[in-house]
Amino acid sequence: MSEASSLLKQEMFAGQNVLLVGPPGTGKTSIILKTAKECGFEMEVETEEGIQSTLLRASLMERVDWTGCMVPDHQMGVTRQLPFSLVNGLRKTKKKTVLFLDDMGQAPMDTQASFMRSFDNEFLGKNVVVWAATNRPGDKAGVNALCEPLRSRFHAKYIIPTPETTNKADGGTLLCDWNEWVDNWINWALSNDAPPEVVGWHKSTNGKSLYNWKPHADPSICMPDFRSWGAIIDRWNKGLRSLDQLSAVIGKGCAAEFLSYASLTNKLPSSDQVWADPLGSMMPDDPSAQWLICFILTQQVKSTCVNEFLKYITRMPRIMTAFAARSCFLRIGKSLSANRIWTKWVDENEGLFGIE
Repeated sequence: MSEASSLLKQEMFAGQNVLLVGPPGTGKTSIILKTAKECGFEMEVETEEGIQSTLLRASLMERVDWTGCMVPDHQMGVTRQLPFSLVNGLRKTKKKTVLFLDDMGQAPMDTQASFMRSFDNEFLGKNVVVWAATNRPGDKAGVNALCEPLRSRFHAKYIIPTPETTNKADGGTLLCDWNEWVDNWINWALSNDAPPEVVGWHKSTNGKSLYNWKPHADPSICMPDFRSWGAIIDRWNKGLRSLDQLSAVIGKGCAAEFLSYASLTNKLPSSDQVWADPLGSMMPDDPSAQWLICFILTQQVKSTCVNEFLKYITRMPRIMTAFAARSCFLRIGKSLSANRIWTKWVDENEGLFGIE
């Protein structure tokens, strides 16, 4: 588990309200959803209208959505403020639940002010935590200002890392360093059917082109970020692999560089060739190509060819051997529990798993 994941899980288990801050496309939403799932917190609530999501696009909300609607009670001669069903559901739920205010800084100021009620004593149940994500005014992403009384009500605020951030960024606290954030993204990509060309490229380059977003007035300009690389994964898997088709997502320079790397696949042995001759199959000298075949094999290995897989990856640099073995276990671990070859190899190479 990464330090960032561990830190956020500790915050959630402790019932803390957390705000993540950073530019667009850095994975703020994904990490909150992942943390909630791993901690066993609900992201939906039962209401009078059925099950509703507790992930709210704050930028699309109005003040009345949170403070409630004014309804006249003619019989009593008064006006009552009735909550919307989602708010009512959050007040009644007995389950551990996350109220997630996404794009919080893009909400109008009066809407932001209405969210302060969420932190009032007993307005929401003690089992409901409030987490939020926002860009900054300097990101030019539609955030003019963040309501200070709302910001101050969050127990903790963390900055999402980018290649430019440091531990002294704006006087705030980084969630983790950039290298760890790259590894977090790679783990996410591997669990979302990312092709080996994509994960191999970012692993071998330490994420140098994973995030190069900058504010730009021209809407036709494309720059790589976490969101656009997610789109590349989907397009690549669907056969949209031309320079123009990739440039329309991440920009021409980045697309050309990535395609040059992806072409290395044609120079590497296939998985069938490796399974047939693990000790004799070609092992590339270039570390970037080694990472590529590492990901190719870890995505295709089965319990029936674990012996051949282990023989081949043991020929790699130790950090790649450790990474390949760990990735193999994460993907097919259940089928390896009774595999004598695997357990014997792990026992003999126990020291490898402290490398990463």
